[in-house]
Amino acid sequence: MYQSSCINKLDHELAKIYDLQPNNLHVPFLTNLYKLCTRPLKSLPFLYIVPVSLFIALAMYFVFGSLLIKLVSLLQHGF
Repeated sequence: MYQSSCINKLDHELAKIYDLQPNNLHVPFLTNLYKLCTRPLKSLPFLYIVPVSLFIALAMYFVFGSLLIKLVSLLQHGF
C-alpha cells in the first residue's frame, strides 16, 4: 500500500515537472523575438554555439593577445 501511494505521488510530481507553460514575456514583440532567437538553439544547438564560441575566443585572442593566455593560465591554476 505504501509503495503504491509513493509511486502515484512520484508520477504526479513528474507530470507537474513536464507540464510547462509556454514562455510569455507579456510584450508580444519581445515574445516573438525571443521565440525567433531560441528556435534554432532548440533544434541544433551545437551548430550555432560551437562556431560562435570559437569566433569569440579568437576575437578575444586577437584583441588581448598574451594577456588572455596569462589570465587563462591563472584561472586554470585556481588562483
